[in-house]
Amino acid sequence: MTKHWFGASLLALSLSVSWANAQETSIPDPIEPEELTVEAEISPGANLFVVSPSWGGAGAITILSTDDLSYKANFATGMTAQFALGPDAKFGYSSSAFPERITYGPIKAYLQKFDIKTLKTTQEIELPPQMAQTAAQQPALVISADSKWAFVQNATPATSVSVVDLTAGEVVAEIPNPGCWGIYLAEKGSKFSSLCGDGTMLTVQLTSKGKLKSQAYSDQVFDVESEPLFVHSVRIDGNLTFSTYDGKFVTISDKDKKAKLLDSWSYTDGIEGNWAPGGYEILAYNEPNGIMFVPMHPDAEDGSHKFGAEEIWAIDMKEKKVLYRSHVEHMTHIVVTDDAEAPVLFGVNSHGGSVYRYEIDPTAKFAAKYTGSLEIQDAGYLVVE
Repeated sequence: MTKHWFGASLLALSLSVSWANAQETSIPDPIEPEELTVEAEISPGANLFVVSPSWGGAGAITILSTDDLSYKANFATGMTAQFALGPDAKFGYSSSAFPERITYGPIKAYLQKFDIKTLKTTQEIELPPQMAQTAAQQPALVISADSKWAFVQNATPATSVSVVDLTAGEVVAEIPNPGCWGIYLAEKGSKFSSLCGDGTMLTVQLTSKGKLKSQAYSDQVFDVESEPLFVHSVRIDGNLTFSTYDGKFVTISDKDKKAKLLDSWSYTDGIEGNWAPGGYEILAYNEPNGIMFVPMHPDAEDGSHKFGAEEIWAIDMKEKKVLYRSHVEHMTHIVVTDDAEAPVLFGVNSHGGSVYRYEIDPTAKFAAKYTGSLEIQDAGYLVVE
């Protein structure tokens, strides 16, 4: 017994020494500490802004390169963020809600101004609690051409517009626009218009201090029951252009005290398949070529106006005809660059989070060629520099 115990002890000691020696020789060299840095500015070049207006927590504005959709940076927001790019593209503006406990408790809303190059917040202004919490859309947050004023859509559900003096850093007025929605700033003068539920437009004239001066309703400019309008619009030759749910362009002048209908024409007549526009950000206008791009889906019916596109139509706005129909994958938002010779179109599938890039060929009737895509959670509204 003693001999066996002694032999086992020697074996255990030998294994222990071997293990210790192995451990000693296998110790790796110290790891050089990595120094983490933050770039002072985002990469140069034109930018694509992708708004992710989360309903369940913090959202984000992701900045991508228009060249190849490569990632540059993102700016964190609150919930249900809206985004507007300043006139000189040096600053971005976001309005969003910040619930203290997310699911209950107090909620505050803020307008944030941030430097595009550095992503640093340069101004923060508290907004009234009636700020509309809605999907990101063009007419819910608007910045004036001189960057002096910001306009924010409210809904409680009564509708109104908050006028924000960006120089003073405060809300100076709440302008009622009952039964109307959207902020369409006039190109000249201190005024904006809104689309109304009875088919008219309300035009609001402001004083130099941002207060209400006068209001005037137009005659009916669209039929709410048979031909409702998407709220997204573009300006062509100084006038507002909208699309109806069934595929008509409606042109409205807002130059006078009252808005006025100028023109209305169908871009789907004579085309088989019952095609209609669908999505949210549905008008992308390339001004140098006078071409409008519209996301379209077939077999349209009541309620399909939010359907993703199966095609993008390139429409000549002067000749009033469809030039080309390009196949796409479930597009709900689109924008296009203002380049004359080589426009680039970007699209989003907000139901799935995909961002797409297409090169447009003016020599081939403005056909769209797919060049790449990227996945971004909750991707929605698009703005291109």
